[in-house]
Amino acid sequence: MRRIKHNLGRLPQVRMGHHRMPDAVLGIGLVGAIAVGTLLPVSQAIADPSPKRAETAAVAAADTQDANRDGDQAASRSEDRQPVQQDQGQQDQQAADQQAADQQAADQAKAEQEKQAAEQQAQQQAAEQQAQQAKAEQEKQAAEQAAAPAKKTYANNLDGWIEEARDVLAANGKHVPSAKAMRAAAIAESSGNPTAQNNWDSNAKKGTPSIGLTQMIMPTFKAYALPGHTDIRNPVDNLVASSRYCDARYGSMDNMASARGYGSHWRGY
Repeated sequence: MRRIKHNLGRLPQVRMGHHRMPDAVLGIGLVGAIAVGTLLPVSQAIADPSPKRAETAAVAAADTQDANRDGDQAASRSEDRQPVQQDQGQQDQQAADQQAADQQAADQAKAEQEKQAAEQQAQQQAAEQQAQQAKAEQEKQAAEQAAAPAKKTYANNLDGWIEEARDVLAANGKHVPSAKAMRAAAIAESSGNPTAQNNWDSNAKKGTPSIGLTQMIMPTFKAYALPGHTDIRNPVDNLVASSRYCDARYGSMDNMASARGYGSHWRGY
């Protein structure tokens, strides 16, 4: 209001008496003065901003710049944080992958150990089973040997050959001559030599020499040999075949040996 009065005071004053103006003119002038006083400051404020308004605008601009700067810095910090976050994420993923790989390797190693242990156990069980079977077989053989009669052994001489030949004849159900008759035949014919061979008599001239302990020719030996005893130079086989020949020719070897005085007047038979 004081500004309005001041502005009104600056207007040219018309010196005239009130008694000369009509009331209407006076009213119009008052309204116009009020309008001028009101519009003039507004136009000045638009054309020339006051220091306070300029200061306010400057502060607003500064705030805007600060806000922009803060935003740039925040964006920069965000950009700086983003690679760090990405690196951390990669490290975490790598750590997780490594852990998974380690776990897989550990599982594979454990499975391999378990497989090897199972194979070793199976091999051990197989070995134990084989050992048990071998032991059972040995025990069986031992029991059979204990139950079976011991195999008779014979001396490797004339007495032993005679004894074995007599057992072979008995085992095959053949007549068994006396040991005296067998000894007399062996001594008279070959002096007890199972490898003796006559290459000068009539049989030799015919191509069938007398061979062995009782000097038998091959055709006669083959005719009277027992199965499993077919070696003319084997003393036991030779005695067996000779005994059977005497059984067929003389009734027995004892008859033949007795007729020859058991060697006192022996002649070929």
